[in-house]
Amino acid sequence: MAYDEKTRLSRILEEHPWLERELPRRYPELKKLDSPAARFLLKRMSVKDASRMSGIPAEELLRELEKLIGQLEPENG
Repeated sequence: MAYDEKTRLSRILEEHPWLERELPRRYPELKKLDSPAARFLLKRMSVKDASRMSGIPAEELLRELEKLIGQLEPENG
């Protein structure tokens, strides 16, 4: 798992679909991404784009993603 600000959110959410629910819980600013238009754009949206849209610095968003994935990744059964 090596993500940077150019990584597409669709890739991250495909690999870790539970993040779609968890991120808005931790960052209310990301609720903006839970709209029909944002879901459509999500396929093309990068971490940097989400950062601009939410006002959360890209570095902070990446750190939080890595932290959540490390702590909360459901175990493969």
